[in-house]
Amino acid sequence: MPDTKPKQKTAESKPAEPRELLKLACDRQLMVARFSACGKMLIAAGYDASIRRWDLGGEKPAEVDRVAGHRGWVSCLEVQPGGELVFSVDTWGRLQATRGIAQKPELAWHHDEAHDGWIRSLSVSDDGQVLVTAGRDAAVRVWSAADGKLLHEVKEHPGEVFAVAIHPDKTQLVTGDLFGVLRRFELPGGKQVAESTVKGMHYYERIQDVGGLRLLRFHDKGRTLICAGGEPQKTGRAIAIPTIHWLDWPDLKIKHTARLGAQNHGFVFDLAWHPDGYWAVVTSGQPGSGQFLLLKPGDEKPFFTSTKMSNCHSLAVHADGRIVVTASNRNSQGNGAVRDKMGKYVANYSPLHLFAAPGAEEKPKAG
Repeated sequence: MPDTKPKQKTAESKPAEPRELLKLACDRQLMVARFSACGKMLIAAGYDASIRRWDLGGEKPAEVDRVAGHRGWVSCLEVQPGGELVFSVDTWGRLQATRGIAQKPELAWHHDEAHDGWIRSLSVSDDGQVLVTAGRDAAVRVWSAADGKLLHEVKEHPGEVFAVAIHPDKTQLVTGDLFGVLRRFELPGGKQVAESTVKGMHYYERIQDVGGLRLLRFHDKGRTLICAGGEPQKTGRAIAIPTIHWLDWPDLKIKHTARLGAQNHGFVFDLAWHPDGYWAVVTSGQPGSGQFLLLKPGDEKPFFTSTKMSNCHSLAVHADGRIVVTASNRNSQGNGAVRDKMGKYVANYSPLHLFAAPGAEEKPKAG
């Protein structure tokens, strides 16, 4: 007689999940984290106007000297593909390039007034030769990575720019604004050649505009534009549904959408392509509602979700598959904020969580 009992699931049949290897303490809030191009250093930056560095060469990451130069919060930080420079921008309008981040960092070049105030977005070309910045001043500028020379400029963007990306061929760039409008510009010259509105990434009520678009990123050698952020549901607070759209380039038509949570989960703040063939994503919204997600191409739902880290603002993927996630605003709990024994409020901080990718070895590899 055949066995009709249902087979029990074995450990091998359960999908592999990432494992947290360790948590790095950090005494200040961080906005962005990346790995150096050589893979030997974890770098992060945020509210203390410095670039923090952790050496990955030992048994455990060890923090080393910080890189100074910024005056305001470091809002964006990107590593030059195939090069030795690290580009960073801040809320006071400074753009700088740092050389030798993994050895003896030195300032390569800088502009104290690259923009009038807060620089919201920074994008580096795939070949590492040019970078583009966008600020709250509605200006969009393209710079030479080698010496910081201003190459092109879109002087009068019609809306407040939230995100920008430069195409791999360096002949076009795309912007996203407060109202969820995407605009395509030709380079050189900065002539606008296309425009498209992403429905749902803007909310208006009682003379308040809430912008949902947070990130633009090219993928698949420039054939796909990723537009990520959230679909705002209310004004006044971070009430939004985290959303990612994949659009065909250059016609800007949406070919796939993933909504990654409920309205209190907020916005997609960062994402990265993992070499094993899936997206790593972080979201942040209401206090305590951050998510770390892994999503396969074409899927609408993630195959892994962690809600153990509050307010996830950034992530990066190492060449060996390790993933680092920043969890910002720890201790920030409104009227219930943590106080020390003297009754003083404890400063917010951002631990860095280092994960092994699904199926990876337990022990973290040396950088």
